[in-house]
Amino acid sequence: MSQPPPPPSQPPAGSSPEPDKSAGGAGAPGQQEPAQPPQPPQPPQAPPGGGFGAPPQPPAGGGYGYPQQPPPGGGFGAPPQPPAGGGYGYPQQPPQGGGYGYGYPQQPGQPGQPFGQGQPFGQGPGMYPTAPPGGPYGPGAPGGGSGNGKVIAIVAAAVAAVLAVVTIGFFLVHENGKTEAEGDKKTGTTDGGGGKPASTEGKELFKIASPKLTDEETASVTGAWATDRIFAKSTLDGIVGIDAARGKQAWKIPLDGQVCAASRHSTDDGKTAVVVAETRSSRAECNQMVVIDLNEGKKLWQEKMPNSERATTLGMNMSISKNVVAAKWIGGSVAYKLTGGGPLWKSEGSGGTGGCEDEGFAGGEELMAVVQCGSYSEPKLKVQKLDPKTGEASWEFDVPKGVQSARIISTDPVVIGVSAGTSSTTDVMTVGDDEKLKAKISLGDRKYDPGCGTDVESCASAVVDDDYVYLPSARHQGDSSSTNEIIAFDIDTGRPKWKSDAGEQRTIVPVRMDGDKLIAYKKPTYDAGGQIVAVDPAAQGKQELYMRNPDDSAQVENNFAGVTLREPPLYVNGRLFLHQTLLSKRSTGSYGKYLGIGFGAK
Repeated sequence: MSQPPPPPSQPPAGSSPEPDKSAGGAGAPGQQEPAQPPQPPQPPQAPPGGGFGAPPQPPAGGGYGYPQQPPPGGGFGAPPQPPAGGGYGYPQQPPQGGGYGYGYPQQPGQPGQPFGQGQPFGQGPGMYPTAPPGGPYGPGAPGGGSGNGKVIAIVAAAVAAVLAVVTIGFFLVHENGKTEAEGDKKTGTTDGGGGKPASTEGKELFKIASPKLTDEETASVTGAWATDRIFAKSTLDGIVGIDAARGKQAWKIPLDGQVCAASRHSTDDGKTAVVVAETRSSRAECNQMVVIDLNEGKKLWQEKMPNSERATTLGMNMSISKNVVAAKWIGGSVAYKLTGGGPLWKSEGSGGTGGCEDEGFAGGEELMAVVQCGSYSEPKLKVQKLDPKTGEASWEFDVPKGVQSARIISTDPVVIGVSAGTSSTTDVMTVGDDEKLKAKISLGDRKYDPGCGTDVESCASAVVDDDYVYLPSARHQGDSSSTNEIIAFDIDTGRPKWKSDAGEQRTIVPVRMDGDKLIAYKKPTYDAGGQIVAVDPAAQGKQELYMRNPDDSAQVENNFAGVTLREPPLYVNGRLFLHQTLLSKRSTGSYGKYLGIGFGAK
């Protein structure tokens, strides 16, 4: 297959001014107040209809989170016509006898009471409807079947900041490297322990001021990590580390250019990896692999990735697992030991094996990949577990026909979010060790939201343990205001088993597992800080308050809370960290004034 023209260049990575100590932490002075668009509305003086969390008015023409108007004549993204009697991937009829869903008859929701006894969420395996012909990736569509069209589709998704769920890349061929990973020290990917705070009364530990943008209108600042001691955040010209207990900058690692991609994971000894542009030029290639030590604030090594000509942030993805970091971009992929050395394995855009291509990687307990085969109008997707040392698949699940995209929620146990017939996630699937589908959780008309974005490893509001898949419900009207719940779905059957309520004026999102407890974040109201709670699965969702953030931080916290479903909160060692990944000169007000904020016990 021929190579398409290079993707458009990225915006330049600017320089970060000196830290602004008056801003309450490390970073640059916020003379100009860049932000991640869109800017949230100012909170009302009195909470109409229950205050913060009430459903906003939809923008003209719809928008993310709102029902979309179908394009004329249908096309990709238009709601497909359901087959007679429903079908796999379409919203199911409410089960007989009721079942959970704020649009369905309610079953008693008190702890200890299971949900409806009717048919399970997750009927047996079946076939999804394919995307309607004539859409952007259908027969006869502009750019359909050409490399040009694929790149244009990615650019359109990135510019519009829409959760388009078809990640496009060039065919990649794995080439096993000759470097052996002998004598590796096994390094787990645990991302730190959660821990219970010393007090339920929290305080603001620090704020990291956003750097002032110069020429560029927007800038990516992807990457945030936490260890027991350090909260680390990428900025325009490097990565800063904050001593979380003291609330002061502990170190700063300068980088050659902007961070193009960042692993969501860190090892249990505080190592992580990023891909960095080779210079701060807007035309710089994203070709530098960098591994850092978060606890010590050191760059451990840096290496130019092979076959990375014209690599940009578009289509770039990376993750780490079992002491190996793997990165993928449009045109190639590579894997290294975190301890350094030559590539373990690599690939380049030269046609692919059997007409298949890598979509991207997910890490943690296992290293996994989503692989696409076939045409873009009727893709065939596979999810693979890889041997990190060779890149070879040791396990493979064939995603049902008709699915347009797959996102990996958990690598152990294997749980994926899929999209069929629409651009949003329609179902969550659990897969067994036998490489077969165990259960399907149908999300209906966005009644539950795993928070999946364009990246293979981007489902920010779904958490998994050995027994349950935890998903937040959509906001809906409660007794006096909007609210939502966390729903625990049985991992083997897909049935909803119990729920844990946010409470009036609150919305709740799962964050992580901490031992046998689910840590969840209750977003702030317009005049009260957010909360961290521990949800006990053994007690059918009973909550224990871990920490209550101060009320005078509610306004700043709300600025982050509006985006944390796409970039999940971090909770490590009894501390909560919120962060953002995009800066913009076009926004005004306090939204985006800070890159990150931390809370801990008084």
